[in-house]
Amino acid sequence: MFSEKMGLTLLFSVLVWLGATLFFVFFGPLVLVSPYRQNFLPPFLLLEVATGVVLYVVFVLFRRFDPSPYAAVRLGVVGSAVGLILDTFVIWNKGVFFAGLSDEQLLAFVIWMAFAYGLYLLLPLLTVKKGTPF
Repeated sequence: MFSEKMGLTLLFSVLVWLGATLFFVFFGPLVLVSPYRQNFLPPFLLLEVATGVVLYVVFVLFRRFDPSPYAAVRLGVVGSAVGLILDTFVIWNKGVFFAGLSDEQLLAFVIWMAFAYGLYLLLPLLTVKKGTPF
């Protein structure tokens, strides 16, 4: 049941998760603002737009390695599952991974994460529906 395509999908999934996690480990204190601030929405939306662009590039790159018709959808589903499972342990051990973040910044990360996983699932589905190849 485990195929070469699934192995590639898992590898990309872990790399995407690792890239996002390391980004917030190093730059989280700079880009995450308290969701209780009145002007939370603009930086949040900017971060999500950047996330969408990065995910689109990941899907384009993945399709170069796996040109099958629903490769991007598979990456979106598997990548979301892998990332959510791994993020459970990261948030659980926030003192190890996100020691530099305040509780409010950690909440902002969780809000970003929930929206980003929605993008991870929807971007490939919307693209397939429109017929636009990655």
